[in-house]
Amino acid sequence: MTAGIKKSDDLPEDIDLLLLLERVISYLKRFRWHFISAIVLGLIAGYLFYLSIPKTYRSRMVVHSFILTNPEQMQIVNNWNSLLKQKEFTSLSILLNCPEEVLQQVNLIKPKEIQQAFTPSNPNGFTIDVLVTDINVLDTLQKAIVYGFENSEYIKEKLLVKRNILKELISKTSDEIKKLDSTKKRMESIIDGSGRSSSTLIIDGSTVNRQLIEMNEKLLSFKENLQFTNAVQVLQSFSKFKKADGPKLLSWLLIGLIFFICLTWAATVLYSINEKLKRRKFTNPG
Repeated sequence: MTAGIKKSDDLPEDIDLLLLLERVISYLKRFRWHFISAIVLGLIAGYLFYLSIPKTYRSRMVVHSFILTNPEQMQIVNNWNSLLKQKEFTSLSILLNCPEEVLQQVNLIKPKEIQQAFTPSNPNGFTIDVLVTDINVLDTLQKAIVYGFENSEYIKEKLLVKRNILKELISKTSDEIKKLDSTKKRMESIIDGSGRSSSTLIIDGSTVNRQLIEMNEKLLSFKENLQFTNAVQVLQSFSKFKKADGPKLLSWLLIGLIFFICLTWAATVLYSINEKLKRRKFTNPG
C-alpha cells in the first residue's frame, strides 16, 4: 500500500520530465533548419576568422647570469612584456636598441625559471619564450634582449667593477708567476753550478713548482671569468620553427559554432515568446 502511494507521488515528476522532453524535441523539430544554418554559418565564420588572424610562432632562448639573480632578471623581462602589451613600442625600442618594426612582430616575451627552487648562484638559469608573427625577427630580437640586459645603469656599473677587479687579479697573478719563475731559474742555476744537490733546495724547488702550477690555474680561471663577464650568457639561441603555434583551427571553429548556435537559440526563444504573447492577446482581447 505504501509502495503504491510512493509510486503515485512520483508520477507527476515523470510526467513533467516527459513533457519537458517532448517540448524540447518539438522545439528542435520546429527550428531545425535555423540550427542547421547556424551550424554551417558558425563553421564558415570560424574558418574565416582563423584565416584572417596572423600566424604566430613560438621560440625559446635559454640564458644564464652571474650578475643578477633569476627573479631580478625575470622581472626585467616582465617589464618589457608589459610595455609590449601596452604597445609602447617607442619606449621598448629605446630600452632594447631595436627597431619598432621588429617589436611590432612580437606578441609575447615570457620568462620562466628552469628550476623553481631558489639557489643563490642560480646554476640552472632561466628561459625566455617569445611569440612572433615573423620568424625572421628572432636574430634581431635575441641581440636586443642581450643588449637590454647589458645596458641598464646598475648592470653596466656592476660589470665594470667586476671586470676591473678581474683585470687587477690577472695582473697581480702574472707578476707572481714571473717572480716564481725567476726564483725557480735561480735555484736551477745554483744547483747546476755547485754540482751537488741540497735537500733544502729540493724541497724549495718542489714547493715553487707546485705554486707555479696553482698560480697558472688561477690565472686561467681569472681570464675565463673575464671573457664571460656579461649580464647574461646565451646557452641556447632562439630556434626558427616553421610550424605555426597559433591560431588553432579547431578552437576557432568551436567558437564560431557556439556563437551562432547561442545567437539562434536566443532569437528563436524570443520569437516563440513573442508568438505566445500575440496568441494570448488574440484569445483574450479584453
